[in-house]
Amino acid sequence: MNDIILSGSIVLPLALAAAAGGMLRFAVANTLARFWGVQFPLATLLVNSSGALAIGFIAALLLAKPDFSDWGLAFSVGFLGSYTTVSSFSLQTIILWQSHHYRKALLNIGLSFGLCLSLVFAGFSLGNLTW
Repeated sequence: MNDIILSGSIVLPLALAAAAGGMLRFAVANTLARFWGVQFPLATLLVNSSGALAIGFIAALLLAKPDFSDWGLAFSVGFLGSYTTVSSFSLQTIILWQSHHYRKALLNIGLSFGLCLSLVFAGFSLGNLTW
């Protein structure tokens, strides 16, 4: 695996995928904040949930098709790594808690944890059905 990550052929696709993932997260967060507001971190929940589904699917593909590993790693590490965000989830949860919105903070923790784990499983299952 170190050979794949360190090889020159993967560096540019990885960087481009990371740039695209970060830009998409920014666009989704801003769009949802405009329509939904910021009283609950729905954008982060949506981004992390969709990323969880995608990474489960990619993981199943990588196990089934090892020759897909360069592009799969570039997508999962690059795109999904910058698209999803644990740091935003953590900060938004702390802000809710410190603002005495305890139910929203706990709801965010429960939904994020439960939904993301469920969607990784669903994505992995879908990926296994594909091959």
